[in-house]
This record gives sequence, C-alpha cells and structure tokens, in this order.
Amino acid sequence: MTEKSIISELASQVPNRRSFMQKVGLASAALGTVAVTGGMAQSTAPGDINILNFALNLEYLEAEFYTYATTGQGIAQAGNVITGSGVSGATTGGAMVTFTDPTVQAVVTELASDERTHVTLLQGAIASLGGTAIAKPAINLNALGFGFVGMNAFLTLARIFEDIGVTAYGGAAPLIQSGAILGYAARILATEALHSGNIRAQIARLGLATTPPLDGADHLPPPSGSQYFPTDSYAITETRTPGQVLYLAYGAPNATSGGFFPAGVNGTLNTSAAAAATSDGATITASPNPIHVVAGADGATTVTWNAPSAQIIQVRVNSPNGALFTDNFNTGSMMTGAWVTNGTMLFLQDVTNGKALTAANTLATVVIGVVTP
Repeated sequence: MTEKSIISELASQVPNRRSFMQKVGLASAALGTVAVTGGMAQSTAPGDINILNFALNLEYLEAEFYTYATTGQGIAQAGNVITGSGVSGATTGGAMVTFTDPTVQAVVTELASDERTHVTLLQGAIASLGGTAIAKPAINLNALGFGFVGMNAFLTLARIFEDIGVTAYGGAAPLIQSGAILGYAARILATEALHSGNIRAQIARLGLATTPPLDGADHLPPPSGSQYFPTDSYAITETRTPGQVLYLAYGAPNATSGGFFPAGVNGTLNTSAAAAATSDGATITASPNPIHVVAGADGATTVTWNAPSAQIIQVRVNSPNGALFTDNFNTGSMMTGAWVTNGTMLFLQDVTNGKALTAANTLATVVIGVVTP
C-alpha cells in the first residue's frame, strides 16, 4: 500500500475529523489538569492529533540522528518536509559516522530510511484528521556528549533512542481513539521494536558496554545487562508516559526544554514528569480495557493488582497522590464504580511502613480506555 493510499484510508475511517479533539488522559503531571471529586475521576487531556504530534517530535529526533550518521546531513536535505506549527529550529551536534562493520552500516542505512518515512506518515495522518503537523523543533544531537565519534558510541545512543521509542508508542497506543490510526500506530510500534531488537543484538554481538539504566523501565542488553529483549517479568515491553519520555529527552523533571530539545518540543505535550519507576515485577491491570459504553456515559471495570515486593498498597487515580481508589493488601482485585473516563490512569503505590505517595514508590500503572460505538 502506498503512502497516499494509507492516508486516504485513514481519512475515510475517521469520523468527525474536524472535531477530533476527544478526551484522552495520560499522567496528570505530564499531560493536563486532572480533578477528582466525589470519587469520580475527570481528566482534561489532548486527543489523537496531539498524541500524533508528540510522536512526530520523537520521529524528527530519530530521523535526524540516523540521517546525519549515514549522510552527514539532515532530513530536510533528504527531502522531508520539516515546516509546520510551532517553533522550528536547527539541528546541531550531528555528524557522519564511520562504520567499521558492514552489517551495522546496512542496518543503520535502512533504519534512517524507516525513520524518515515515519515522519512523512505521521504528518499525513495528522492532516487526515484535520490537524496541522508540528514543525521540527530545535534538536541537539550531542546532548549526551557522545554518539558520532565512532560506530560503538553511535550504537550506544541508538539503543537509547530505540528502546525509548518502543515504550513511548506502547504507552500511547491505548489512548488513541481512531481504530484506523491505532492500527498504523501499532505497526509503527512493531517497526520500532524490530529496530530495538536489532540494535540490541548488534551491541551484544560486538560486546559493547552501554550506559547505566536510564530509569526503572530501562533494561540493558548484554554485556552490561542480562536481557537481549527489554521486557518486564511478564515478557511484555515496558511503557512510558509522554512526561516520562520527556524526562529522558530533557534530562530533568517538570521541565519544558533541555537536552535533545534545547527549546522544547512542539505541541501541547511538552512538559516532563518524574522518571519511570522500577516495577519489581508488580502489575496492575483493568478488565475490560477498553470499556465499551453508550455515548455520553462513563465506564466501570475490574482492577487487579499484584505487588510481590510490597506489603500494603494503595491504588491512586491519575497521579501517585491522587484520589484513593483502594487501600489494600499487595494482591487483590476490586471493581470501580461507573466513574472511569477515557484515559483514566491508575497508580499502584507501595505504602508499606508509611512510604510516601510519590513517583519513586509507584510500582506500576495502567491507563484505561473508554470507547463508544
């Protein structure tokens, strides 16, 4: 299927394109204002257009990284459109890399092409919803001080970008309203996962030491780590909220710029949150998820949790110290009332021995979708 036919299909499957700003909540610290009153969670957060624009910031970053490494130039010189809404900026810190391994060079060249195509695909998807794609923001590819001095440094930074990309798409996927958009987002996620697996395999094959774990959701490949695949104890990928992704991109919590984006990202999802916490195998799930309701109604679901490392837990709504859903033992299940809105996020908190209700004691999270026919 050509890019043009993909965009045509997206446009044909999305109803009410001009008013597609439906509520889709994420972590309140990262995405919007969340109020909990009378036991009912209410969230105000961006919709599909803003989620796609957030992803476009990351695709600009990855595409610039790989294109500079393989050609010494940016994606504009390769033919990509980089104009749009928001503040545009130059890319600094990139350079052509000398690849001493032909397999790595072939992989990276294909990766560069994929990421440039993702930029174009996201721009088209945003247009199909009646939105305006963001411009490429200012990007500093040398934010960590390495990445272009040789193949090994390049692979170390590529591993960071690819693993973050997988968790970013995984965290956003349940929040997308359009089935057509979700289908293509899932395929982009699958491609990012293929990229991640290949880069991790190259690092393991070449025996390259990698950086310390970025946060609690980061699993290093051999030889620095023990996992060829960055999955949790249930063999599924970790996820990060946009705020947690921007924590890694900016290098600080509660920031709106810094690191790889010296002037910030474009779009409404532009503020970093705290780093993703280590889960220690803890899980929290909701069933059903998404919840199917009639138009205008809220949903109810059954929440199940398991926190082997904790003794007492609390489940909080939309933030680590949000409204209390339950104060309970470390394993259990409980049904919500009919107050769940699309994007409601539940935080599994370890409160053993009076631990504080902070992100550092968040064991796991779940985002719940609510959809109408």
